[in-house]
Amino acid sequence: MEWKLAEQIRAFRQEKGMTQERLAEAVGVTVGAVSKWESGASVPELSVLVELASLFGTSVDTLIGYEVPDNALPALLRRLRACRDAHQFDEGNEVARRLLRCYPNSFEAVYHTAGFYYCQGLTQAENQEMRRAIALYERSLALLSQNTDPEIGEISIRESIASARISLGEEEEGVRELKQHNDNEIYDSLIGITLAYTDQKDEARRYLFRSYLRLTADLVRISFGFVNTAEAWDEQKQVLELFDRVLYFLDGMTEPGRVSFVTKAEALILAVCAHLCVGLGQNAEAETYLRRAWETARRFDAAPDYSATAIHFCCGDPPPAAFDDIGETAMRGVERFIKETEETAPVLWPLWEGWSHEKA
Repeated sequence: MEWKLAEQIRAFRQEKGMTQERLAEAVGVTVGAVSKWESGASVPELSVLVELASLFGTSVDTLIGYEVPDNALPALLRRLRACRDAHQFDEGNEVARRLLRCYPNSFEAVYHTAGFYYCQGLTQAENQEMRRAIALYERSLALLSQNTDPEIGEISIRESIASARISLGEEEEGVRELKQHNDNEIYDSLIGITLAYTDQKDEARRYLFRSYLRLTADLVRISFGFVNTAEAWDEQKQVLELFDRVLYFLDGMTEPGRVSFVTKAEALILAVCAHLCVGLGQNAEAETYLRRAWETARRFDAAPDYSATAIHFCCGDPPPAAFDDIGETAMRGVERFIKETEETAPVLWPLWEGWSHEKA
């Protein structure tokens, strides 16, 4: 274990923009004493250490700057995660206590210990552990400046706190927390389902419908993402099967006999399915998909509707509307896609063009 007290005092003093004289005056010692601290010739008494930590806005252990072996924290965190995943909560509690004892001001230690207690509280219906998780999550917010993981931030921590409160039966407080931090409607689904459980059905519908639309957009984006990652034959086949399930879901969103912005997306997805079939050597199936794309695009373009009024569960005043980058019309969007996919255009474009002439 190494102490870096001299370096820490000097660094904190300079960070505060204080001279040695000002620091000496603030804690009631001589300038010479401060000079000796910073040179390592002497150390402050315990009571002065506490006063210095308070003055610098830090903890005594951070001010001392002790260091333990580099692998100690990562090793403990790995053990904690392993205990959590295996539901070995007794052993995990020992690891959690050690983490908090050795690293009380480490964001990683506090945050991941909070997650362990959250899982334990949820799994074992232990209110005490859930409240401990809330306290640690709130503490981790004060240490957030240490965080280096881009996938962890205030938004995710706030959601964990609110979820814990809801799990404890404190729905009103949990929903209030979520509403206060609902940037970009990120918590809509959790707010909606909690309101529905507490019999606030009208307000719940609005949040749930917005989340339903977000889910739909995410599902379409994810599916297109998998298209671009699929290289091997079996991967392309899996993506085609995924698109079939997505199309089934999308087709059920719109009221029978009507079109919506979802219909336009369906036309493009069907064209992508045709493209995949050509790559799989299934030209007959490709023609079937492309014909469906052509019919779907024509149906949307005959009476385009970008509002959500034709979507089941629609609510909100005014109702939501959609925007896309498919193309000015569904037909043009599909045509552009076919032309830009050079490897399958020689098969698909003559079919598409022939149907266009057929209906001219």
